[in-house]
Amino acid sequence: MYDEISRLMAPLATHVSVRKGEQLQRSGEVVQYIHWLHSGVARAGFLPDNGNEVTLYFRTDGHLAVAHDDVLRAMGNAPAHNFVVAETAVQAYRFDWRALWALAEQHPVLRDYYVKVSECGIMDQSRRLYLSVCPAQGRLEAFRRDYPGLEQRISQKVVASFLGITPQYMSQLLRQDAALAR
Repeated sequence: MYDEISRLMAPLATHVSVRKGEQLQRSGEVVQYIHWLHSGVARAGFLPDNGNEVTLYFRTDGHLAVAHDDVLRAMGNAPAHNFVVAETAVQAYRFDWRALWALAEQHPVLRDYYVKVSECGIMDQSRRLYLSVCPAQGRLEAFRRDYPGLEQRISQKVVASFLGITPQYMSQLLRQDAALAR
């Protein structure tokens, strides 16, 4: 299935290089593209009315970096609620999602792939929802399990945002970890 999908999508792919801090998707704008990361780390999140960024999830090498709900909003020309930002330098393939959607309408294998990707997204979202009620230490352990090695690639502030804690509390958790490791 993967080879067939790659063959179908290849003509639509445009290679892009994105610097750390650049946006792949902007909140408040209609989504035009999705990005398939070849290398690097992207973070999806939103900015609630209180002004404190909330990190929803990370995407790394070999994954799609897009807020799927915003692609669905874009079908009705509604603006995105979420942003996707490069947390490190990113090498990616950019796809016009409307062209990709039209291609999926012509090729059932792409439609099947879309369904599988959507199912995985639903499962990821469900897992994150369950974790949201766990203590911070449990969320940190789950982050480390779900994203091995990512903690060394991104800032402590961003990890804290994902865990739903302050950077100060994150520092406290890391000091506790260090004390237990001795």
